Amino acid sequence: MIERALELVNGRYWHYRFSKKANAPTLVLLHASPRNSAMFLPFMARLQDHFNVVAPDTPGYGLSESLAQTPEDIYGYLPALRAFLHQIGVQKCTFYGSATGAQLGIAYALTYPNDVRKLYLDNAADFSDQTRNKIMGQYFPDLTPRADGAHLRQAWAMAGQSFQFFPWFEANEAHRISNFEPTAAMQHTSAMEFLAAGTAYDLAYRFAFEHERAQKVQALTVPTVVFRWLGSMLLPHTDALIAAGLPSNVEVVEIPAATEARLTSMAEVMCAAIEPGIV
Repeated sequence: MIERALELVNGRYWHYRFSKKANAPTLVLLHASPRNSAMFLPFMARLQDHFNVVAPDTPGYGLSESLAQTPEDIYGYLPALRAFLHQIGVQKCTFYGSATGAQLGIAYALTYPNDVRKLYLDNAADFSDQTRNKIMGQYFPDLTPRADGAHLRQAWAMAGQSFQFFPWFEANEAHRISNFEPTAAMQHTSAMEFLAAGTAYDLAYRFAFEHERAQKVQALTVPTVVFRWLGSMLLPHTDALIAAGLPSNVEVVEIPAATEARLTSMAEVMCAAIEPGIV
């Protein structure tokens, strides 16, 4: 059963989803920005019979409070994340991260390698400086509430175009990633994730793009799997990461494009790697 809880850590509330499995290894899921742990519900359903699963909302996203002190980079989240995990009884675990979550997992493994059994990276990438600079300049429009509701129209446009283009602001055939037309309900859910994160929705998001560099993955010392998801909007940039060269402790596993097959395939890979007796 997947449950939800709030945990007060150093005066700030963390919201998280979890599924307890006695005598099973702990798996921590780290979400993409500006999303939250709700994105993992279908994935958790596939993992809960094999892992003790914990999926926190990153501070400032979902229902987790922002950190008391605004971080200056992605590493600024790590002490609070570690304190949260320790408080709920997680000392050493496996991490899975998607997009921003992947970069948070990389940073955690670089900083606290003895706390990480294994690291799974999904939607991980390497960006050229030119691409990164363009993203940093145009990807994050101001969503401060305005009397004419322009911020709502902006969030709606970002949400819709993100399904079809990457970067979302390059709404042209050269940057098309899909012909999929999101339903109004899907676009609404996505837009609300931007708005729910408030005017600082871009904080962890920006830090992730800044951290998307091959040398960060090349510096990892923990056992790591890079999922090469064939349906990822970041696939060319994941391939750039792979082409840059990865150390022997980093394995690449190809994952099918379709959503259901993707989740099932990743879960199978992760469950097959469980070491007997490790909790």
